[in-house]
Amino acid sequence: MFWNYQHRQDQLIIFFFEAFMTNSAISDDQPVASAALRAVMGQYLTGVTIVTVTGPDQIPYGLTVNSFNSVSLSPPLILWSLDNRNDKLSLFQSCRGFAVNIMAAEQLGICQTFAAAENDRFAKCDWHFGSYGQPLLANSLASLECRPWAEYDGGDHTIFLGEVMSITKADGNAAAFFKGKLGQYGVQ
Repeated sequence: MFWNYQHRQDQLIIFFFEAFMTNSAISDDQPVASAALRAVMGQYLTGVTIVTVTGPDQIPYGLTVNSFNSVSLSPPLILWSLDNRNDKLSLFQSCRGFAVNIMAAEQLGICQTFAAAENDRFAKCDWHFGSYGQPLLANSLASLECRPWAEYDGGDHTIFLGEVMSITKADGNAAAFFKGKLGQYGVQ
């Protein structure tokens, strides 16, 4: 009796698989243009982070990132992505850890500094090395020190997963990014 049930279940699975494979949803259609996707994603309000790393020469580096997300609570994992054209990509690919600093509404100037092509970004803000040796920015809403967990190809970006090893947290309003503009969330 069990065999018959399993056999029928297998036939049903094959039926749905064949129906799906011949469905018009799978075709030679082209994906949307990158400009169209960028415009649509601009409609999505995101927080703003600055991802930091300590280089092999102990010099800190950081950049503004809004492609940040939690992945898992157990184990505690986060992700962020970096454009493959970034000249510091290899630094993050070979690092022993990195930090994600979640920026406060009052830190818009720091967000802009770390988004610009300036060399000494850390000279314009207060920071210190955290428990795991990564640069943590003072007055951030939160800082998460991570060790590398995995790295994935994401088209024109590389996706980094990090295991969260240490957290600092403060209260306040958040920096935000919406429709291509940096702003504040929660400020009245």
